[in-house]
Amino acid sequence: MVEDVDTGQLPMSFDDPAYQACYAYWLNLKADRWAPTWREWDWMALPTNLIPYFQVVDVHYNTEGAPTDYTYRFWGTANAAMHQVDMTGKSVNEIRSLATRNQVIKQYNKVVEQKQATGSFYVLQTVENNIPHTQISLRMPASDDGERIDQIISFSDWRDELRNKSPDEIMAYSG
Repeated sequence: MVEDVDTGQLPMSFDDPAYQACYAYWLNLKADRWAPTWREWDWMALPTNLIPYFQVVDVHYNTEGAPTDYTYRFWGTANAAMHQVDMTGKSVNEIRSLATRNQVIKQYNKVVEQKQATGSFYVLQTVENNIPHTQISLRMPASDDGERIDQIISFSDWRDELRNKSPDEIMAYSG
């Protein structure tokens, strides 16, 4: 079961300092544009302890300019630990859970449509043992030409989840 809750607000409303640091960095990069370029992104300008919690997707479009797929360019090690899979180089369509896949695509489509950073959270609940998990994501666009989004840079802080869940519980989320 997946329950999606749109924050309805820009990510600057996130109270957590990690999200604030990521959003502030993105805002600084974009300056007076609606998005920075991917080439401007410098991992070493961020707190290095946050890097494992990032994902970056390349956005693929059809001839009409609609997004058709999202491929993971970067899948941080904390994501691999939490989901028990490395999605680097894989399509979002390869996410094993259909409900999760649909929510992620919906969130990426929203970033493409709105051309701005978005914040959202959704609750996943495993079928086998009914363990709920809330994922909070900050999704920030990058544009090479200033016209369309080429990458979406996401930050999802799993630190508490990885500390407070047993290996069996983490395995339950890997679907």
